[in-house]
Amino acid sequence: MPIFEFRCQACGQEFEKLVFGGDPEVECPACGQMRAEKLMSACAAKVGYKFTAASNPKGASCTGCAATSCSTCG
Repeated sequence: MPIFEFRCQACGQEFEKLVFGGDPEVECPACGQMRAEKLMSACAAKVGYKFTAASNPKGASCTGCAATSCSTCG
């Protein structure tokens, strides 16, 4: 699914949005401005029977599960 992470340049709110098509303008759900920038997202890939995920600098779980560490996925 094409779910992307965005940050509003007007209010700083970070949010995820399902986006279809090219590169349409995205409305901020907090302030309604059309000034959202796309962020780089962590991604995961299945290699054999385990998932390999990019590290998350905030220490939070990846978007694919509710675990507190990607090392517990698998």
